[in-house]
Amino acid sequence: LSSKKNTMAMNKDNCPYVVAGSVLALYALDSPRTRFVFKSHAWAPASLLGCMLYRRHGENGAELQSCLKFVTNSLTKICSQAGASPLAREIIFDVAGLVLLREAINYALSLRRKGSLLLNELLSPSYYPNAITSSPKRFLSVCQKTLLSAVMQVATQLPIISSLIDKEVAKEVDKMEAEFTAKLRPDDRNPCFEMPDTGMPDEEIVSYMQQLGLKEDKSWEDGKVSGAVYSGDTKHLDLLNKAYSAFCVSNPLHADLWPSSMKFESEVIRWVGDLLRGGDAGVVGSLSSGGTESILLAAKAHRDRALDLGLCAGTPEIIACVHAHAAIDKACDLMGINLIKIPMTDEYKLDVNALRAAFTADTIMVYSSAPSFPQGTIDPIAEISALCLSRGVGLHVDCCLGGMFLPFMKDAGFGDNLPPFDFSLPGVTSISVDTHKYGYASKGTSVVLYRNKDYRKYQYFAYPEWPGGLYATPTVSGSRSGGLVAACWASLASIGRQGYISRTRDICITVRNIAKGVKEIPGLFLVEEPSAMIVCFGSKEFNVLKVSDIMARKGWSLNALQKPNSVHLCCTLRTVGHEAHFLSDLKESVDEVKSTGAANEEGNAAIYGMAEGMPNGPIKELMFTYTDVKYVV
Repeated sequence: LSSKKNTMAMNKDNCPYVVAGSVLALYALDSPRTRFVFKSHAWAPASLLGCMLYRRHGENGAELQSCLKFVTNSLTKICSQAGASPLAREIIFDVAGLVLLREAINYALSLRRKGSLLLNELLSPSYYPNAITSSPKRFLSVCQKTLLSAVMQVATQLPIISSLIDKEVAKEVDKMEAEFTAKLRPDDRNPCFEMPDTGMPDEEIVSYMQQLGLKEDKSWEDGKVSGAVYSGDTKHLDLLNKAYSAFCVSNPLHADLWPSSMKFESEVIRWVGDLLRGGDAGVVGSLSSGGTESILLAAKAHRDRALDLGLCAGTPEIIACVHAHAAIDKACDLMGINLIKIPMTDEYKLDVNALRAAFTADTIMVYSSAPSFPQGTIDPIAEISALCLSRGVGLHVDCCLGGMFLPFMKDAGFGDNLPPFDFSLPGVTSISVDTHKYGYASKGTSVVLYRNKDYRKYQYFAYPEWPGGLYATPTVSGSRSGGLVAACWASLASIGRQGYISRTRDICITVRNIAKGVKEIPGLFLVEEPSAMIVCFGSKEFNVLKVSDIMARKGWSLNALQKPNSVHLCCTLRTVGHEAHFLSDLKESVDEVKSTGAANEEGNAAIYGMAEGMPNGPIKELMFTYTDVKYVV
């Protein structure tokens, strides 16, 4: 191997095993208990390669050893607390070795590429952007959580450990449930445990609901909310409510009864399509209930098309950057699609080199963002489009945030550096646009656009064998609210193109003012210069999530982010005019964090801090607890 390391070729089938062996070889240097894995002669070359990799990248190898030592020490502690016998310990560590093997193989498979791979490419820092050869600290962080989570997944099936873990998780669940309940369920909510027997008077119902609504309106009217409410203008809301009221009983499923629903829906799709079609007259679309459904429909359309045309030999795969909205994770989970996650660049954009390496014969779609939700960056969609076009793979652009914002930036005077992201790029096959965000429509409407009818038809569902008749729906829902469709049409019609340009200009000015102010606060830095409506900031001096918690006490509702820890403000029309107030409160919050240090972590800082060191299983339990609390009467 030493003499042929620059010429030996490995194909996509055996490469993952070599990479797996490399990881395990490094682990074996620190834990003799896993050396049994290498008794088979098949692992000898992999072990050798691991040692070569260690010698060539000694510092990075040490980082990996540190990570795996963390796993070993964690297991040792668990065994001690559980009073495990020596034999039980050996079994647990053997299981750990096998799980590490499985995880290493899975990690390698997620980064595989077509064709052959030269060994010198494998050892090159530019090949695996998120592996130990390029970013040891990031890989260390991923490994500590991924490997421990995988080991725990198997270990928790052993009675000797499961009871201990269940007990500890239960303690945390009870604690978090109490905290969530106190935050989400105030004492003055007057719960009604049973349906009224004779019914409440109309006047009493309206009065009660208006009371609740007016109280909650105060939480966003003063512009202290990131995203969530994008307009809130009283006159505009009154128009939307009147439009909804006029069609509150209508249902687009019954087009023969409410043809006006077809008019409103088709015109909204046409108007939104005109913003993004890039000169392609064939662009079509559909109206959905929100961004998640639009993304799900795009994934379904690409999956079904690939399977129908024989473009996918095995299980369909979608490639997405780690910053992609969780809606694509949900879509793939629901539809049995393998989701291949690739890393971000240092500019928090999809890594095109990693994308190039991730394509396989089963890739059906690439998911890109314009902009991404966490950092607000726009992926290099022109480069991605060219790659997808050359491989015959679909490209979805998540424009849920930007679809009714980015197209107006140039005319607003802020689009000089805006990269292309729409159907003007020939590789783009679908785009999702939320009209209930910067389209200022009522919550519950989004548009999913397709390059042509051939793609769109694969999102439809049709069942001709139902005894109830021929059944076909364009989206996930059967019955839909015609009132929401009407309100969406009313919003776009009332604001008009010039109105959107004006609103976009106001928000862009606000974003620039806030970004400038953030840079002037000692201890904070902009994660990236804003591309559109999001200002994202972090700190190298302290836990920036503590700043977010203090801002919450001042009435601000910001978005806490992780990997890396940061905070963002999604600017809307509600934010306009409140820049000075925001920056003043932000500086005060930073000063407070600096003066108190790491003491008394609570809120987001405590939750994300705990999540950083825990496997996914317990974290999900806590997330489920939060969701459960929302359903408690």
